Amino acid sequence: MKLRRLMAIGMTVALTATMFSGVSVYAENSDPEPFKIGFPWDTANTDPTWISIYNNVKAAVESAGGELVNVVTDNSADGLIDNISELISRDVDGILFMPASDSMLPAVDAMCADAGVYWGTMFRTISDDDIREAMYDSEWFAGGCNEDDETCASNIVKSMADMGVTDLGVINIAKGDTSSDLRDKGAAEGAEEAGVNILNTTYDITVTTDMTKTIESYIAAYPEMNGILVLGTYCGGAIPTIEKALADHGKAGDIKVGRIDFETTLGDYLKEGTFHVSYGGQQQIDPLVSAVILVNKDIGTPIVEDGPTNIITPYLELTTADEADQFNEYFLGDEPVYTSDEIKEKMIKFYNADIDMDYMNDLISTFSIADVVERHSK
Repeated sequence: MKLRRLMAIGMTVALTATMFSGVSVYAENSDPEPFKIGFPWDTANTDPTWISIYNNVKAAVESAGGELVNVVTDNSADGLIDNISELISRDVDGILFMPASDSMLPAVDAMCADAGVYWGTMFRTISDDDIREAMYDSEWFAGGCNEDDETCASNIVKSMADMGVTDLGVINIAKGDTSSDLRDKGAAEGAEEAGVNILNTTYDITVTTDMTKTIESYIAAYPEMNGILVLGTYCGGAIPTIEKALADHGKAGDIKVGRIDFETTLGDYLKEGTFHVSYGGQQQIDPLVSAVILVNKDIGTPIVEDGPTNIITPYLELTTADEADQFNEYFLGDEPVYTSDEIKEKMIKFYNADIDMDYMNDLISTFSIADVVERHSK
């Protein structure tokens, strides 16, 4: 076992003792011992959301004095396994990643257990009951964040129904992707409840030419279509591409457009009245808090003492151009959605022994576009 693991165990024991003594365990320790967190992420991607995810993880790690070690990934299961192997060889103390599937997790856990490295996830729940039970029994799984993708997808379909949508063309990430599958399920539930007909769902669109072809095929095949919903996509510039295809066919504004996951151009189309609703904002708070969970575990002050920490982070609703402009300025700039000082004071248990699940859930419940603007515009 790594020396850091022994030190972390000692810190956990000391923290438990302070709960009963009332004396700070940190009186003689100004900062945790140095540590390294591995993070497979495509830092070559220039999309502002992709960059902001990296910046938020980096801020969480560095707020406790850690170093973020990056390897570029393609986000596939095989690619992530290779990334994790490389990070272990670089002597990291913890690894945070976005799983491509539940089925890859037992292999990750075995690799990390053998190396004495904690690991955590972001943006994903573990849907498979057997795998979830096994991972929650692992001492090396720190936990992570996820969103209620199913409810979110149901709600956005019902929001579009309230706008008059009856026949919906859908785009989603990929079958077998945990979030994608949950969003499919939620959309179907919302559609049934609201009386919306889902005409078709297309998956695995990664380039704009394919997005254009999909929208054009929907227009040709479904003249009754009056709504397009992007449940998720890895295609950069998805909304501008959809808007152009609709405009080219005289459908801009007539066909309502919504998407899960914000992107930078939404404000322009909200002003024009050709885009209508988006749920998102999780792209910043989820990786930040996921990194916080792993950091707390790694430095010996876990948020949950027995087992992994799982926190549900919120989706935010965006329906106005002003909200879109605020999001672009305060969520996609160089600053994380919580500053390093805020993370240190409010999320790192080494510095604040009051932190537990109730504390974190209360803190996250206040997170909104308005909250970030208020804190960071001062």
